[in-house]
Amino acid sequence: MTPNPLVRFEHDSTDARTRWPSDRGAGGMSVLSLLGWGLAAWSILAAGCASFQPQPLDKAGIEQRGQSITSGQVTVTVTALTEEEARGALGVDVAGAGIQPVWVKVANREAIGFLIPPIVIDHEYFSPMEAGWRAHGWFSGGTNERIDAHFRALHLPRWVGPGETVSGFVFANLDEGFKFVNVELIGGSDQQVRRFAFLASVPDLDADDLQFKGEKVYDRSEIRDLDEKAFRAWVENLPCCVLGGDRKTAGDPLNVVFVGERPALFLALARRGWNPTEAITAESVMQTIESSVFGSRFRYGPVSPLYVFGRHQDVAFQKARSSVNQRVHMRLWMAPVKANGTTVWVGQISRDIGVRLTSRTVTTHKIDPEVDETRWYLVQDMYYSHSLSRYALAMGVSVATTDNPRFNYTGDPYWTDGLRLVMWLSAEPVNYHQVEAVRWEAMPAR
Repeated sequence: MTPNPLVRFEHDSTDARTRWPSDRGAGGMSVLSLLGWGLAAWSILAAGCASFQPQPLDKAGIEQRGQSITSGQVTVTVTALTEEEARGALGVDVAGAGIQPVWVKVANREAIGFLIPPIVIDHEYFSPMEAGWRAHGWFSGGTNERIDAHFRALHLPRWVGPGETVSGFVFANLDEGFKFVNVELIGGSDQQVRRFAFLASVPDLDADDLQFKGEKVYDRSEIRDLDEKAFRAWVENLPCCVLGGDRKTAGDPLNVVFVGERPALFLALARRGWNPTEAITAESVMQTIESSVFGSRFRYGPVSPLYVFGRHQDVAFQKARSSVNQRVHMRLWMAPVKANGTTVWVGQISRDIGVRLTSRTVTTHKIDPEVDETRWYLVQDMYYSHSLSRYALAMGVSVATTDNPRFNYTGDPYWTDGLRLVMWLSAEPVNYHQVEAVRWEAMPAR
């Protein structure tokens, strides 16, 4: 309930008199009317804050929706709250202030205690009093005190002792679609660290990935399981490019392949700040236009459909900058093969650097024509995600030069060395020195 002053007084320093709006003429408002509006606003604000009625957590279903991981004899459960869940548990709206409560439960059955640093979950987390302050209303001192006390009582404790179970909220920054939650526990005289990495679902966003049902894409009989030699040949024989909106014209290069199950893939991307893209709706289109025109950030901007395997992308992700005009975005399709039993994803990655007019779609994003640089960006990103176990480069895209470029569906030129990036992902953390470079094709020097 952010204060919203409806009455503005101007002080004239020359005669120290208060100037009121005229009570005559078109659009004029009398002093009595103005006071009436002010009193009405006062009563609305006060009444709104008086409605503070948080639900008991056991009725909000927060723990039932949680995800749990056990390490040794310590189990951590995490739930990233939706806007509705947060409003029910806290009794007030905090999403409007950019705050997302993350509920954490730590069940410690070990003989040592552990410190629980919230800065690992979000290095810009809000303190309970800061989060409470942002939910305060005007002229509601008693209610505001209740809000503060409630937020303090729900805050995650700093310590869990041996044999204890503690739970509470960390007031993190708002994410939609999914949220990467990293929990670290520090304990013992040797400062041993227990790490727990979660990809928490936040089903507020009408995201492409939430609509994708992987188990319905192929029948089991359609999926071939390939050994590494056969898999390399399959990668090299993929089409060079995606197809555009007409499903006939070649577009951007098909330059990325992931080998990894869906949770490992999504977790690797979330660790590095990738966001899901919102489905194309009237609302998301309007937000895209607003972001483009006014330069505001839209982390979940939709992407247009491109086609591989006879269908548009299954999922898409992006890293947005200050506006939707500048972003790195990637489309992915689940493939009809597995690599030694593991799911394969084929994709296209490019960097948007601006917008321009086009005869096909009126306006479109202008891509960085040096598409291999964006491919290089991705392998770096996955390397630092601690999820990359192996990577290789394969033929298959075919060479395009600066003197003889190819063009995507909307007419943007691009050039490439013709190589396709293949990355094997791990569900367990991988240290830098453990990443294996598979010698299929040599890594270009530049």
